[in-house]
Amino acid sequence: MGKIKSRIDLARSRARQRRATARRRWHNMSLRTAFICYVLIAAALSTAACMATIKLLDEPRIALYQKYNEMAEEVKIPQGGSYRNYVTVDGAEAYIIFDSSGREVDRGEVPYGEGHIELGLGSDMRFALFIQPEYSQRDLFWTRFLAVLQVASLPICYLGGLILCAVAFWRWRLRGPIVALERASARITANDLGFSLHAERSDELGRLTESFEAMRASLDANSREMWAQMAERRKINAAFAHDLRTPLTVLKGRAAMLAEELPEGSLSWEEAAGAVRVMQKHISRLEKYVDAMARLQRFEDVEPRRAPMDIPSLAAELADSAGIICAGREVEVTSSGEERASVDVEIVLQVCENILSNASRYARKHVGISLSAHGGALTVSVSDDGPGFAPEALARASAPFYKGSESGPEHLGLGLNICDILCRRHGGKLSVANTGQGARVTAQFAP
Repeated sequence: MGKIKSRIDLARSRARQRRATARRRWHNMSLRTAFICYVLIAAALSTAACMATIKLLDEPRIALYQKYNEMAEEVKIPQGGSYRNYVTVDGAEAYIIFDSSGREVDRGEVPYGEGHIELGLGSDMRFALFIQPEYSQRDLFWTRFLAVLQVASLPICYLGGLILCAVAFWRWRLRGPIVALERASARITANDLGFSLHAERSDELGRLTESFEAMRASLDANSREMWAQMAERRKINAAFAHDLRTPLTVLKGRAAMLAEELPEGSLSWEEAAGAVRVMQKHISRLEKYVDAMARLQRFEDVEPRRAPMDIPSLAAELADSAGIICAGREVEVTSSGEERASVDVEIVLQVCENILSNASRYARKHVGISLSAHGGALTVSVSDDGPGFAPEALARASAPFYKGSESGPEHLGLGLNICDILCRRHGGKLSVANTGQGARVTAQFAP
């Protein structure tokens, strides 16, 4: 009993799977195949409707025919005899019956003028004439009207089937995706990209919806990136304006002092020369800031040129660079993962050199470089045994013109910001953290 039940359950499960598969195939059918199926179904329904209509209209016609057929007069023809029908002078239909020898045995007119003469078999299996009365005007009208309806039912049913096919195909196959695409297009036109499209089917319109969603997602990402760049530019401009205040204030004060005291002769040449040297120093700082702004603009316009790069060779090159940048400190270089990565070598080296330069200012005795490659992506981590990042620096280390409390006036605070820009241009990111024994800066480069 248990085996029978399990077989029944298995059969039911397979039947459900077949039905589900059939529904999925119908649901994801291409528009061309679906339209052909809709047309065939509409043609079958139209044919059925046409046959049903003709049959329905044929019943009253048959009933009228039976009514007048029952009223028909039977005139028997002798065995071996014959008949002849003719039209009289006044236009009436008449008949003559002859026996086997050709002798006339009966003559008469069809009742009601133009009647119906039909040759049939009598009850004695001999030939006979059945004279059927003419239809009344009312019955004749209805018979002809029903005949016209039967003829007209053919184009009406098939035209209705085509209209039904078009409406059903529009409602169940076209309307949903087209309306969704129209609404999405209107929202994109209004710069509203905060939505998503989902394809309900895998047909041509479904693939069009997926392409439209990919375009919307790309526009949204580009828009977010543009706004992020604008926000970053505003931050850079604000930081640039903030850092310009100090040298400009010094220059303004020194210039006012010289303008006031030089004409009076109360300022010695040594004091004047010292004021000029201070002014030259701050003018040099202003030039550096202007050059830094120009470099930032160039970095934001950099387009990575990815190419296969050998990780061991990169590790050896970074070890040589670290030996020069971090002179007097122990440098350790390690690598893991794959031996090749698809990155822009120039960008990677520039980022790593900036990170090493930042680490050399704080490292006491040790600088570690770790390289890891997976799936063509590259991750470079530089750690030092210095004091680590302050809480504020953890949040703002990569901000433009940010300088820690220990940085001198000549430090512009752009090293990690440049690294962050280049990493983002390369599809990666820059992150900073404290290890408990110092600081670690990690740069990621996407393939």
